Amino acid sequence: MRDIAYEQALFRHQRRMLRILDEYSLENTDTWTERDFLAIQRALQVYIESFIGMARYFVQQKYNLSVSQSREALDELKSRGDLSFKQHQALLKMVGFRNVLVHDYLEINDGIVQAVVTKKHYAIMEQLILEWQKALALL
Repeated sequence: MRDIAYEQALFRHQRRMLRILDEYSLENTDTWTERDFLAIQRALQVYIESFIGMARYFVQQKYNLSVSQSREALDELKSRGDLSFKQHQALLKMVGFRNVLVHDYLEINDGIVQAVVTKKHYAIMEQLILEWQKALALL
């Protein structure tokens, strides 16, 4: 059974984090302050975490499967043809990066944060979120 309130909350947070990340992607990284790096890290963490929640929710809604881990959801979506090999690999990297943001906060490399944002590595999730949102509306 769909949880429309959950979907709306996810989409609202995703749009907000995406807006913040996109704004930073256009700025000169030389002007980023320590506060900017912390804001970017938090926006990335929330965006990736909400994507993980969306992936798990999508698997549950579309296939009536309950998955407890992000990798399980991504593997399931790949095995069923909802993700290509390339998408799967890129998403696993983003999930790994989220794990670094959450668990290895003492070891975060600002250069990697800059690259993720300026090269918009997070953008792969936006396309899938929109596709899944449309698919959910048809269920």
